[in-house]
Amino acid sequence: MNRSGIIGKKGCLVVFAVVLLLASGCAQETIVREQTIIREVAKVNESIFLDEFDPGNGAMRNIWRSNGKAYWVWEGPTPGLYGCENGCLKQNSEDIRALNAIMYVSAPQISNATIEVKTRISYDTSVSPTQEELSNMRKFIGAGIVFRMVDPNNYYMFRLAGEEGAVLGKMVNNEWIDLANPRRLDFLLGGRIKPNNWYLLKVKVSGSNIQCFINDSPVINMNDTNSPFTVGYFGLSTFKCFADFEYIDVK
Repeated sequence: MNRSGIIGKKGCLVVFAVVLLLASGCAQETIVREQTIIREVAKVNESIFLDEFDPGNGAMRNIWRSNGKAYWVWEGPTPGLYGCENGCLKQNSEDIRALNAIMYVSAPQISNATIEVKTRISYDTSVSPTQEELSNMRKFIGAGIVFRMVDPNNYYMFRLAGEEGAVLGKMVNNEWIDLANPRRLDFLLGGRIKPNNWYLLKVKVSGSNIQCFINDSPVINMNDTNSPFTVGYFGLSTFKCFADFEYIDVK
């Protein structure tokens, strides 16, 4: 074997080794990048606030604040009542004066986040409702989520709206502005919203974009580019009805 042949083979071996090292480096870089993405996704999906409304958790109860309307109470497990096995936060007033009754968390505040709440509405059936009350029940009453709340007169709200739909809006200097008002024919396969049924409500807010879901079905996707609200408190709301809340989770 001549010298050039030996050099040629060694050269091939060197090149092959370099290719292996490069491939190994690329594979390692890919793994690191994938692990970084996984960590970032996990970080995005990490709960920054979770309350399952255990009445024995005094520390959690102490951070909630009311806007002074309606009557809120933590109740323990209710035997035979599906959905409140570990306790619930209840709003026990349907006084027509208790419009937009709010319970919000004093800390932390949020800007971009996903807020998820499990809730159900109910109505006092022990008395015969008037025609006005029936109309309220079918078109207006509801429970939901407040977010980017600056104070009790300035906030966003997404909630159920009677048996027929939902509503997203904002209160600006104590004046309500409708942003979207989808009807039940546009989601939940057209089925009406039923009192005493549990519904999973979710709001995803990022910059000016607001997405709202009921039972994971998208019902609203819009941009509010003229909003004065970029950061604020979050919490729960009711409108002219009783309501139970099983938990709130903020990511």
